[in-house]
Amino acid sequence: MRDAFVFLTIAGLGMSVAGLAGLVTALRRSGSWDRTELWRLRNIARLGFLVVFLALVIFPIYGFLGDEVAALRWASGIIAALHVIEIVLARRDRVNWPGPTWVTGALVPEGLFALVSAANVALGSTALFEVGLLLRLMHPVNLVLLVLRSFDPAGRGT
Repeated sequence: MRDAFVFLTIAGLGMSVAGLAGLVTALRRSGSWDRTELWRLRNIARLGFLVVFLALVIFPIYGFLGDEVAALRWASGIIAALHVIEIVLARRDRVNWPGPTWVTGALVPEGLFALVSAANVALGSTALFEVGLLLRLMHPVNLVLLVLRSFDPAGRGT
């Protein structure tokens, strides 16, 4: 399979991001966490592991189908479906968001990312699949940055 090293690299990045949730927890000195911070930490780990799964799922799909383009299409379809699921989950969890509305915070970005992966269901492009994986990685990385910003000693976080 072409570009297998890229898929494995993205899986490693996803695992690293998921591990950052534990590191951030260990670095936190105060004893209290607000609801938003806990939601972010849980989602960093969950979405990081999701990226690992998505980057690796291409291998068994390819093994079953024996066709790289078909495997890319199926895996892209899974990514697109998971973006739609994230939109639904975000609607349910919107009370934990301090700033953006559900539309600008979830519907628009997740919807656009879902469209990229949905387009790849038709195209079967390795490059577009890789872009879809990296777009999927953006959400947990953004949550890590928001959690780190909340550590601001001047209280300017979130």
